[in-house]
Amino acid sequence: MRRTMLAAAMLALIASGASARPGDVADPIPLKMAPGTDAVTVRGLLTQQTDCCAYAFKAHAGQQLHVTETGAVVRMTLTAPDGTAIDVVDPTPLPQSGAYTLSVSPNQAAEGAFGRFKLTIRIPPAP
Repeated sequence: MRRTMLAAAMLALIASGASARPGDVADPIPLKMAPGTDAVTVRGLLTQQTDCCAYAFKAHAGQQLHVTETGAVVRMTLTAPDGTAIDVVDPTPLPQSGAYTLSVSPNQAAEGAFGRFKLTIRIPPAP
Protein backbone atom coordinates (compact mmCIF):
# COMPACT_ATOMS: atom_id res chain seq x y z
CA MET A 1 0.00 0.00 0.00
CA ARG A 2 2.82 2.42 0.88
CA ARG A 3 4.55 1.73 -2.42
CA THR A 4 1.30 2.40 -4.26
CA MET A 5 0.89 5.77 -2.55
CA LEU A 6 4.53 6.65 -3.14
CA ALA A 7 4.18 5.73 -6.81
CA ALA A 8 1.03 7.86 -7.08
CA ALA A 9 2.80 10.81 -5.46
CA MET A 10 5.77 10.48 -7.80
CA LEU A 11 3.51 10.25 -10.84
CA ALA A 12 1.73 13.37 -9.64
CA LEU A 13 5.03 15.21 -9.49
CA ILE A 14 5.94 14.13 -13.02
CA ALA A 15 2.53 14.68 -14.60
CA SER A 16 1.88 17.93 -16.42
CA GLY A 17 -0.95 19.51 -18.33
CA ALA A 18 -2.73 22.74 -19.09
CA SER A 19 -5.32 22.19 -16.37
CA ALA A 20 -4.86 21.05 -12.78
CA ARG A 21 -2.25 18.36 -12.29
CA PRO A 22 -2.62 15.61 -9.72
CA GLY A 23 -1.07 17.01 -6.58
CA ASP A 24 -2.23 20.57 -7.25
CA VAL A 25 -4.63 22.12 -4.76
CA ALA A 26 -7.39 21.72 -7.38
CA ASP A 27 -6.59 17.98 -7.70
CA PRO A 28 -5.00 16.80 -4.43
CA ILE A 29 -3.44 13.36 -4.05
CA PRO A 30 -5.86 11.22 -2.02
CA LEU A 31 -4.45 9.65 1.14
CA LYS A 32 -5.94 6.57 2.72
CA MET A 33 -4.67 4.75 5.77
CA ALA A 34 -4.15 1.02 5.42
CA PRO A 35 -6.75 -1.02 7.33
CA GLY A 36 -5.88 -1.21 11.01
CA THR A 37 -3.56 1.83 10.92
CA ASP A 38 -3.99 5.51 11.66
CA ALA A 39 -0.97 6.86 9.76
CA VAL A 40 0.44 7.24 6.27
CA THR A 41 3.85 8.44 5.09
CA VAL A 42 4.39 10.39 1.89
CA ARG A 43 7.56 11.61 0.23
CA GLY A 44 8.05 14.43 -2.22
CA LEU A 45 10.51 16.82 -3.77
CA LEU A 46 10.38 20.60 -3.47
CA THR A 47 12.09 22.50 -6.29
CA GLN A 48 12.08 26.09 -7.48
CA GLN A 49 10.44 25.06 -10.76
CA THR A 50 7.55 22.92 -9.43
CA ASP A 51 4.73 23.55 -7.00
CA CYS A 52 4.27 20.60 -4.70
CA CYS A 53 2.05 18.98 -3.25
CA ALA A 54 -1.52 18.87 -2.02
CA TYR A 55 -2.93 15.82 -0.25
CA ALA A 56 -6.56 15.08 0.59
CA PHE A 57 -7.80 12.96 3.46
CA LYS A 58 -11.09 12.36 5.21
CA ALA A 59 -11.56 12.83 8.93
CA HIS A 60 -14.33 13.23 11.48
CA ALA A 61 -15.00 16.23 13.73
CA GLY A 62 -13.13 15.78 17.00
CA GLN A 63 -10.19 13.89 15.56
CA GLN A 64 -6.69 15.35 15.73
CA LEU A 65 -4.08 15.60 12.99
CA HIS A 66 -0.46 14.84 13.86
CA VAL A 67 2.18 15.64 11.23
CA THR A 68 5.90 14.95 11.47
CA GLU A 69 8.21 16.25 8.76
CA THR A 70 11.81 15.58 7.86
CA GLY A 71 13.98 16.82 5.01
CA ALA A 72 13.41 20.11 3.22
CA VAL A 73 11.90 22.89 5.31
CA VAL A 74 8.23 22.99 4.33
CA ARG A 75 5.28 25.27 4.85
CA MET A 76 1.98 23.44 5.42
CA THR A 77 -1.49 24.79 4.82
CA LEU A 78 -4.54 22.86 6.01
CA THR A 79 -7.95 23.57 4.51
CA ALA A 80 -11.14 22.31 6.20
CA PRO A 81 -14.06 20.82 4.24
CA ASP A 82 -15.80 24.23 4.22
CA GLY A 83 -12.69 25.97 2.81
CA THR A 84 -11.55 27.50 6.10
CA ALA A 85 -7.77 27.66 6.61
CA ILE A 86 -6.51 25.97 9.79
CA ASP A 87 -3.11 26.55 11.41
CA VAL A 88 -1.06 23.34 11.43
CA VAL A 89 0.17 22.70 14.96
CA ASP A 90 0.84 19.38 16.69
CA PRO A 91 -1.76 18.19 17.29
CA THR A 92 -4.20 20.06 15.07
CA PRO A 93 -7.85 19.66 16.14
CA LEU A 94 -10.13 18.86 13.19
CA PRO A 95 -13.42 20.74 13.71
CA GLN A 96 -15.52 19.27 10.89
CA SER A 97 -16.26 15.94 9.26
CA GLY A 98 -15.31 15.66 5.61
CA ALA A 99 -12.39 16.00 3.22
CA TYR A 100 -9.40 18.11 4.28
CA THR A 101 -6.57 19.31 2.05
CA LEU A 102 -2.99 19.55 3.32
CA SER A 103 -0.77 21.59 0.99
CA VAL A 104 3.02 21.48 1.19
CA SER A 105 5.29 24.14 -0.27
CA PRO A 106 8.89 25.25 0.31
CA ASN A 107 9.39 27.59 3.24
CA GLN A 108 11.46 30.08 1.29
CA ALA A 109 12.07 32.17 4.41
CA ALA A 110 14.24 29.33 5.75
CA GLU A 111 17.49 27.82 4.59
CA GLY A 112 17.00 24.29 3.19
CA ALA A 113 13.62 24.97 1.61
CA PHE A 114 14.28 22.84 -1.46
CA GLY A 115 14.93 19.11 -1.68
CA ARG A 116 13.31 15.87 -0.63
CA PHE A 117 10.86 15.74 2.25
CA LYS A 118 8.97 13.07 4.16
CA LEU A 119 5.68 13.61 5.99
CA THR A 120 4.03 11.18 8.33
CA ILE A 121 0.37 12.02 8.80
CA ARG A 122 -1.43 10.40 11.71
CA ILE A 123 -5.11 10.76 12.58
CA PRO A 124 -6.02 8.57 15.56
CA PRO A 125 -9.67 7.74 16.22
CA ALA A 126 -11.52 10.35 18.25
CA PRO A 127 -11.76 9.53 21.97
